[in-house]
Amino acid sequence: MKIRWIVFVILSAADRAAKLWAESSLTEAPGSAVIPSLFLYHNAGISFSLMKNFPHASLAAAILGMGILAFMCAGIAPARESYGVIFLWAGAAGNLTDRLLYGHVIDWIYVGGYINLADIWLVIGGIVFLAEIIRARENL
Repeated sequence: MKIRWIVFVILSAADRAAKLWAESSLTEAPGSAVIPSLFLYHNAGISFSLMKNFPHASLAAAILGMGILAFMCAGIAPARESYGVIFLWAGAAGNLTDRLLYGHVIDWIYVGGYINLADIWLVIGGIVFLAEIIRARENL
């Protein structure tokens, strides 16, 4: 159990450090980037700037997502032991922290849309958790 908390702290610290670096080192994103690149982008919306004109709805969606994750962990014992869920917690907490502190998420990696490490943690967490569920079902 302790190693999972260490992983969470490392992931969260890496996301926070990268966002602070991006804020201090990168220039604002151009109107549209064509190739993968690094630019500072303040995302008031959710993924890929969806709902960017509704920052309160984006905050509500982030809080709802964290609530669903907490409910899932409370009700499903294997979820509490999942490394995928640790990545999900780190990603969700990193972006929610930005929303609460700044009113937007600090994105800085352009790959068809602007993302950050927390977004990457969310994708990895979802994939790993899904793989863990599939593996558990196959072992029944």
